[in-house]
Amino acid sequence: MKQVFILLYDGVQLMDFGGPSEVLSVANALSPEPLYQVTYVTPNASGKVQTSAYLEVTAQPFFIPKEIDLLILPGAHESVMEEVLKDKQILRWISDVAKISKIKASICMGCFFLGEVGLLKDRKVTTHWDGLSRLKQSYPEAIVQDNILYVNEGDIWTSAGITSGVDMMLAMVMKDCGPELALAVARVLVVYLLRQGGQAQFSMPIDFQSKSKDASLISLISWLETRLDKPTSVDDMAKFTLNSVRTLHRNCVNAFNMSPAQLLSELRLERGRTLLQDETLSVKQIAAQVGFNQTPTFSRAFSQRFGVSPRAYRDTFSVMKMSQE
Repeated sequence: MKQVFILLYDGVQLMDFGGPSEVLSVANALSPEPLYQVTYVTPNASGKVQTSAYLEVTAQPFFIPKEIDLLILPGAHESVMEEVLKDKQILRWISDVAKISKIKASICMGCFFLGEVGLLKDRKVTTHWDGLSRLKQSYPEAIVQDNILYVNEGDIWTSAGITSGVDMMLAMVMKDCGPELALAVARVLVVYLLRQGGQAQFSMPIDFQSKSKDASLISLISWLETRLDKPTSVDDMAKFTLNSVRTLHRNCVNAFNMSPAQLLSELRLERGRTLLQDETLSVKQIAAQVGFNQTPTFSRAFSQRFGVSPRAYRDTFSVMKMSQE
């Protein structure tokens, strides 16, 4: 059984450690025998920790174990991190424990802990998009990777944020136990696929929404995401936004440099690209789920958009291939 230690401190982001912890919990539940023993540790002598969500949790006061397979360092809001990174007790414990830990992993801003104890030199790493510039400035010896979900280089794993911490932990489970268990865990958690670390931190729908200051367009994208499998005309889109077709077209071009129909097509093809990484779905099923009545039509549109056929894309980015890397 792998020994996993998770650092907790006052102000720690609840979901930074809660999400990855749940991945390990579900993996244990789905396995014939427990795979991971999780221990929470804190510098607080009382063992009580006040999280960012105002929920108090209990952990063991600092101690140095005989062995650790995985050390997880969750992050916190910037103001909290600024104070915690000054805490010599925490940094000394991380430094001591890192020497005996086989794997060191950070969630979100937790990457700064690794930097403070000198573990980022010449390592490819990442963090939350809002902390990338600071990470580069603080640790110029690190090879900071922009706008990706997570990075694994040797015994160091770093992730971008809350949900990417779940992605990273699923990748670890897959590496430890294979893709079948990792996919089973993902299904239980309703994380419908395993995202590769190299994917962008911003999903396409979020990226579109961030480009628009028009509330109706932001709502439109969310609405379209719920009905990509259904016939949707530009008239339908205009009615939803309470605009004329002409006004909707103008707004889309101004915000996204594309027409409403092109916007819908981009969302459908991006969802199709995501679903292709789940090998339990056939290309025909995926085509139907993203609003294409005919598989050849989906294949042509996909090839024109991404320069490769759906099947070729699956061969390159399939979950099974990921497990062999």
